[in-house]
Amino acid sequence: MTPGSILKKDQVYQQLRESIISGKLAASDKLPRETDLATELEVSRITLRSSLNRLEQEGFIKRVQGRGTFVSPQTHKPTSNGTIMVVHAIDSGFESSWHYIVPEISRFAQEHQLKTFVTTNTAFEMFSSSDIKAFADKNRIIGIIATMNHFIGNESIISKLQAAEVPVVLAHSGMNDSAITGFASIAVNEKAGWKAAIKHLVQCGHTNIAILGNSGATGFRDNGKAETLKQLAACGASSSPELITQTHFDKSAINNAVKALLNASPKPTAFLCFSDFYAVYVYEVLAKLNLRIPEDIAIMGICGFPDAKLLSPPLSTIDYEYSRLAEMAVKMVIEPKPWFDQKTGKGKLRMKPFALRARKSTEKQSKEVTIDRAYPIHQIENVAFA
Repeated sequence: MTPGSILKKDQVYQQLRESIISGKLAASDKLPRETDLATELEVSRITLRSSLNRLEQEGFIKRVQGRGTFVSPQTHKPTSNGTIMVVHAIDSGFESSWHYIVPEISRFAQEHQLKTFVTTNTAFEMFSSSDIKAFADKNRIIGIIATMNHFIGNESIISKLQAAEVPVVLAHSGMNDSAITGFASIAVNEKAGWKAAIKHLVQCGHTNIAILGNSGATGFRDNGKAETLKQLAACGASSSPELITQTHFDKSAINNAVKALLNASPKPTAFLCFSDFYAVYVYEVLAKLNLRIPEDIAIMGICGFPDAKLLSPPLSTIDYEYSRLAEMAVKMVIEPKPWFDQKTGKGKLRMKPFALRARKSTEKQSKEVTIDRAYPIHQIENVAFA
């Protein structure tokens, strides 16, 4: 089986099952003859029969000798439409996006009469591939949503996710994760979001913008330091290297980084933070220094931490919309066909637009400003990339 692929029989099973659940195939409807249905679905009769066997075992269809195959009456259908397995990283820090995506996955799954089974990548990898496949079959797992991202390609979790032989969707992926893993994925254009944040601060009158990046490889949201300096210059802001620093997510480290940036030349009037979670600690530092937001220093975050609007003042951010990511992932599991290549079974990349939410932390000191505006960026939500 190719990396991330879904067996044809499982694709056909998912397609027919969804047609029954949605009502496209109503109770007591007669299915076309196997020869005709196999031609319609572009599969062999052997593949079709395997899918029909599974549907019959689960009570979705009934075969009547000499008459044909019929959709079972409603009373014969399972009380549950199946289960979505959710696999998240073991990281427990409050800055981990899975904390905010996973509950939303469960909520949207429930709206579709689906159960969720939530586990960690560490626990998932403890089991053999055969155990995973047996569990998926027994518990009617219709798909897996994973919240890990930025894969290299040699991670053992990839083969374990493949073992379930159901659609796998990465709910908050890097731009290259689909190509690397073969899974379907949803990504936000973080490079464009970073640039949009810089533009917003410049439009608010800030030319001396301090950049507080992460110490990792994606420290400036998929932009390098040199690229960030070019973006600052292109937007009309200072490109002084003194205004850019990187630090790991730690309260003390961020405290020291902020104090160093405040002493930089030129003196910054705004901070662009790697994430909203970094911004939370920046707020604390500025409060201790008796600096007002936004009167003395404007603050801009990235990611859309749901509680960021509860800060005082509410934080402006590039919102990735975690709830929407969850909703999209659930729908992709329910209707996987558009997001998996029908020949290879490999998943596609789905882009999700972000929104710039301008709140009081970047408010211009004028009466014309409207708080908490939302600007949709890159409206290409339904485009699928091979």
